[in-house]
Amino acid sequence: MLDESLNKEWKRSFFEIFSRNNNTKEDLEKADKLKFEHFPPVIARFYKNVDEVNAEELFTPKIKLKKAKLSLNYNEDIISVDYIETIKTQLNAVTQQQIENLKMEDPTFLKDDEKQIIEKADFPFIKLMTLVYSKDTSDMTADDQIQWKNTMNEFINQQLIFSLVNTYFTMKLYRDNIYTLTFQTPYNKLHTWDKYANKHEGICLTYDFKEISETNAYHLSKLFPVVYSESRLSSDDFDHEIYNAYCASLVKVDSDINDEDNGWEYLYSYKYTEKEYSLLDRILQPAYEKVMTHPKIMDLNKKDYLVMDGQSLEYDYNKIIDDVVCLLESDEIYSLIKDDLENVYSLTDDELEVNFLKPEAIYLGLNFDEDKIDEYNRLANENNVKIFKIKEGNGMLYKSLV
Repeated sequence: MLDESLNKEWKRSFFEIFSRNNNTKEDLEKADKLKFEHFPPVIARFYKNVDEVNAEELFTPKIKLKKAKLSLNYNEDIISVDYIETIKTQLNAVTQQQIENLKMEDPTFLKDDEKQIIEKADFPFIKLMTLVYSKDTSDMTADDQIQWKNTMNEFINQQLIFSLVNTYFTMKLYRDNIYTLTFQTPYNKLHTWDKYANKHEGICLTYDFKEISETNAYHLSKLFPVVYSESRLSSDDFDHEIYNAYCASLVKVDSDINDEDNGWEYLYSYKYTEKEYSLLDRILQPAYEKVMTHPKIMDLNKKDYLVMDGQSLEYDYNKIIDDVVCLLESDEIYSLIKDDLENVYSLTDDELEVNFLKPEAIYLGLNFDEDKIDEYNRLANENNVKIFKIKEGNGMLYKSLV
């Protein structure tokens, strides 16, 4: 669980809803309400070392994001993949196609009540396959039934393994293409400037969200509250599965937290261009083939998961999913395809520039380099951005015009 002393109740509630799968409409509305009620009117981007940035770019309505996985705080270990629900959805299309094929062969093969049973089943594709087997084998010899059962078992295995492997690679690519940038709430406090601006030597750019506009709404939809932990968490530290891959970037490890640490993470899912898509299949093919032709995958293709339950035939889909996922997520498979995956990941850049808001103001830290003030003042005036210098008096920080 998230530490209550480091994270306010609303943040914990938001994270719990945001991390789950299959939220209700009411859950999503509650999460949105929590976020909008606590979103600050202004957010800030602190820079510790201005020598590492292009000063002119700071004043443009753009920001540079980095792949989330490159952050020290990125924690993929807490994320689960809901393989069961994902492949159920994927195989719905196969189910409908199989029903159409059966209808073409024999319009009366499936009765209306049997179609309803399939639709209401926990796993419609499996129910269809076992129902077909039961109807097909009623007049078969024992040997023919065994042969047909083996054929049916292998067909189901192949469909599930195909979907599971596709899901595995899809999630790998999806996570690799998440880009991020952390914003703060711009408190003029000693703690904030000391921590995020290199002991007051850096700068702070602020962005105004007070105005209700389509642009602000778009960017607000990509900003999410950061939660904090004094140590790196594992999936065992939560009482529920975390399915939202964005959550890997929302938990920051920090032992120096107070009420002034109020981070907001900008998360952006990059979509491949048409050209990148055309290259993707070719680059991914070596890794995909190594997995699909792996001896252990081939063995699972033939393993018997069709079992008799009383008088009916059932397919143990939970077991094959566990077996396949355990293999896919093993070090054995990762070491086999690691280099191939890196080739795929290199298709997209580690850094990405996207449109954002133009900064409303820039604040120069208390210990900002005096030799650079004139340059920043000129750039601010040329771009119609307010500029202030942070000063200290009576143990407090305040802003003054440059």
